Amino acid sequence: MHENCGIRPLLGSVLVNQGVVERGELDEALLAQYETGKQLGELLVDRGVICRPELDRAIADQSGVDLHEEAGFGSGLRAAIEHRHRLRRDFRI
Repeated sequence: MHENCGIRPLLGSVLVNQGVVERGELDEALLAQYETGKQLGELLVDRGVICRPELDRAIADQSGVDLHEEAGFGSGLRAAIEHRHRLRRDFRI
């Protein structure tokens, strides 16, 4: 698999490097992307492989943007959603 497209890393590579997607899951999603034409990130979210906050973080990393989370009320919500998603995923395996 190519690691980047031009100067920007490919989303699949970013997700694998972050440790939120395993290589086999990525391969299956890439095949589904080829067959359906859907965006890779949306396929992974629809399949429950990643959650929306994980996709947001990967897209920000892919684009070289530092995703700042605000402090205050609800500031731990994104981390809680990601943690809950990982727990559910680990129990399915």
